[in-house]
Amino acid sequence: MPSDPVDQEPDGDESALPPLAERISFLVHRVGAHMARISNPWFQEAGVDLVTSRMIVLLAERGELTAGEIVKVMALPQSTISHQLKRLEGLGYLTREVGPQDSRIVIARLTPEGIEVARRSNALSREVVDALVAAIGEDDLPIVRAALKRADAALEAMFEARQSSSGPRRKTARLER
Repeated sequence: MPSDPVDQEPDGDESALPPLAERISFLVHRVGAHMARISNPWFQEAGVDLVTSRMIVLLAERGELTAGEIVKVMALPQSTISHQLKRLEGLGYLTREVGPQDSRIVIARLTPEGIEVARRSNALSREVVDALVAAIGEDDLPIVRAALKRADAALEAMFEARQSSSGPRRKTARLER
């Protein structure tokens, strides 16, 4: 019986990937999807989502941060962070200021309303973390946390390597008719 073309690696190596449901990347996706499903009812009430709630908690933990610092911690594109900061400012959860020495730098700070959203987000996060710790087990938690940090570092390095090898991005020219 011929091998399934979906199982073949692009370079011709026939070693198959595990089924989708067994892949680490898919399991991480499922955990994130479950967290979103659990959290979304409250997030909708507050006008935020999982990503923006994490940005709010980050600001509550660290105080004011530049957009660039948030980009680095959240591992998201600058455009996404900029959009979310504007949205959170519109909701009254944070203020944005121009940097005192460089007008290209945006500094974000939580308002009292934002601090309350951070507090409520952390309470919800506590419930999720408790369920995860119960499922993983206290003894295995340091091992899982260390493995996830290594995976994060490996994927960050992979992203940076791909960025540096791709060279400058070129915009596709539009054809006018």
